[in-house]
Amino acid sequence: MITAVTILAFIAVTLLVLGGYYAFSPQAQSVADRLEQLKTGTTAVPREPQALVGLRETIERLTGSLGRLFQSPEKSAEILRRRLGQAGFYSPMAVVNYKGIQLMAAVGLPLVFTVVMIVMGSSVAGMIFALPLLALAGFAAPALILDSMISQRKNRLQKSLADAVDLMVACVEAGLSLNAALVRVAADLKTAHPDIAQEFELCGLEMRAGKPREEAFRNLGLRTGVKDLQSFAAMLIQTDRFGTSIARALRVFADSLRTKRRQRAEEAAAKTTIKLVFPLVFFIFPAIMVVLLGPGLLRVMEVFRGMNR
Repeated sequence: MITAVTILAFIAVTLLVLGGYYAFSPQAQSVADRLEQLKTGTTAVPREPQALVGLRETIERLTGSLGRLFQSPEKSAEILRRRLGQAGFYSPMAVVNYKGIQLMAAVGLPLVFTVVMIVMGSSVAGMIFALPLLALAGFAAPALILDSMISQRKNRLQKSLADAVDLMVACVEAGLSLNAALVRVAADLKTAHPDIAQEFELCGLEMRAGKPREEAFRNLGLRTGVKDLQSFAAMLIQTDRFGTSIARALRVFADSLRTKRRQRAEEAAAKTTIKLVFPLVFFIFPAIMVVLLGPGLLRVMEVFRGMNR
């Protein structure tokens, strides 16, 4: 029994570590590929070793098989699919893989804890109370990580939108259509701002596939959940509907984005003094008080000790 539990725990920990590695580590790009990219002016696709590709496919098949065992209702799956899209996961298997990762984490953490407790020779009563909590923590950990990834991606989209709009202004004023400008901006920003490039590329693909331009722009704002992108989509829809100058509208919107960026920076700088109060009170002031008043308190204690004698 102990051997079986140990083997299962080892497999669970290995899969969790590999899954975290592939989820959060950037793909390596060799120096030769980077030099070739700069030489030709094209976007080089980083090559991945064949062994790692096979291992990743095996993990994806395993998480997909586990995720199919616990399929959510259609409404919950749609909400989860929208959240995964906001984090940048648009694969059709994203929901199933997410459910599989949740199941693996909920089972893996209790298994690891059980093995550790058995090796240390602890009591079974403590394990009984801890296992449900660990299973709940493992089930909730992917949701917390997903929320963090959504927040980080929204910040990246918000920061990169101003550069994208400036580049769109240059493309439109150079004579490109709005659809061609979106494709060109997506291609040029793929290295500097891959998130905004991915969203613009998806918007261009929707319009190329025959979806109305207004619907494609509206999906651009709804898909990301970023208010600035929603305002950008609304501006493009109104401009296209009323036939006004796209270049002028983009230039005005770019100026407003620059103003918002400066205001956010000033707001963050103003909040710095308030955020520094708590570290000062709880960490720095006690040390300063000890350094300043410590010698005096020691002298006072010596004086009172001499008076008692």
